[in-house]
Amino acid sequence: MSDNQQETSRRPWWRFWRSRSTRDATPGSRVSAVYAVEGTDIIGGLLATIAYAATGPKASLTVVSASVMIAVAALGSGVLIGILFGVPRTTAGTDRPAEGHPVVPGIGANTNLEQISDWLTKILVGVSLTQFPAIKRESAQLFHALAPALGDGSGRTSFAGSVVIYFFVVGFLSGWLYARLRLSLLMSNTDALLLLALRAERAGDPLTAETARQEANRQVSLASDAAPATPVGTTDLIQQYNRLRDTPAGTRRTSQMSEIVRQARRLTDSQPFTALDVVQLFNEATHGSRIVALALMESDLRLADFPSVLSAIRNSRSAFEQYHALTVANMMADSLSADAKAQLRQTLEADEVRNKWAGDTSRSVLAASILDRLGGSNS
Repeated sequence: MSDNQQETSRRPWWRFWRSRSTRDATPGSRVSAVYAVEGTDIIGGLLATIAYAATGPKASLTVVSASVMIAVAALGSGVLIGILFGVPRTTAGTDRPAEGHPVVPGIGANTNLEQISDWLTKILVGVSLTQFPAIKRESAQLFHALAPALGDGSGRTSFAGSVVIYFFVVGFLSGWLYARLRLSLLMSNTDALLLLALRAERAGDPLTAETARQEANRQVSLASDAAPATPVGTTDLIQQYNRLRDTPAGTRRTSQMSEIVRQARRLTDSQPFTALDVVQLFNEATHGSRIVALALMESDLRLADFPSVLSAIRNSRSAFEQYHALTVANMMADSLSADAKAQLRQTLEADEVRNKWAGDTSRSVLAASILDRLGGSNS
C-alpha cells in the first residue's frame, strides 16, 4: 500500500468527505457542503428507519425492505416537488443584430418545463391553503395505512408519519437546492456561451464561435455529475496535441485543440510554473509544446515571454498557433517597453506575416486590435 493510500485509510470519514467536496471547484463536479449535509440527512434517516424496522417484534427482510421503500418514495416525491418549485426561468434575450449585419438564425430555449413548473406550484400552493383540513385528514389515513409495513413496533403509526414527513422535506430541499444551485448556473453559463458563439459568428470569428459552442457542450455534460477527469500534465497535453495534428483538419479538430488549450490554462491553478519553465517548454519546438506554452502564458501573463511570442507570430507552425500567439501579444501590448512595441508593430506590419492570416478574420481582427493599441496601422 502506498503512503497516499495509507494516509487515506487513516483519515476520519468526515475529513475524507470534506476533501472530496473541495477537490474540484468546477460547477457540476464539486460536492459542496450543502450537498454533503443533505446526503448525511438522507443516510441518517435511512439508518434510523432500518433500525426501527429491524428491531421490532416481527422483524423480517420484508419489513425492512418495505420501510426503506416508503422512505425512498417519500424522498423521491419531495425531490420532484422541490425541482418543480426551483426550476429557473429563462429570461428573454435582448441580443439584436447590428445594423448592416444579417440576422443569424438561432434556437430559442424550450420553456415548457418552466410553464408546467409555474402552473403546478400555483396549484399546489392554492390547494394546500384551501384544503388544509382535508390534507390533514388524508395524511392521517395514509400514515395508518403505511403503519403495518413498518412491523409491530410501538408507535408505528407515528413513526410512519415521521418517515414520510422527514424524507419528503429532505427530498424537497434537495430538489430545490439542486434546481437553484446547479440548474440555474448551468442554464446561465450555457446561454451566455451560446450567445457569445452567435456574436462571434456575426463578427466573422469562427474560431471563437466554435470554442464557445464546445464549452457550452462541456457545461451541459457537467449536469451528469460525472467524476472529474484524471488530472493531466503538460506532457499528456503535448502528446494529445501532436496526435491531433496528424488528423484531418476541420471544425472538430479545432474544437479538440481548443479543449487542450483550455486544460493547459487550468494547469497554472494546480502547478507552480516559472517563466523559465514556459520558455524551455516553448523551445522544445514541437507543435504541442509551443501551444501548451502559449496557453500557460494566456492563463498567467507573468509567465509570458515576449521573444517566444514574437517568434510564434513570425514563424508560426500553424494558424492555430499564430492565433494564440496573437492572443498573448494582445494581452501584453500595454505592458511592453517602447523597443518591444516597435518590434511587435514591425512584425505585424510585415507582408510575409500579414499574408499568413489573409482571409482569416479571427487573426486579422486580433492583429488590428494590437496595432491600434500600439499606435500603428494595419493598412
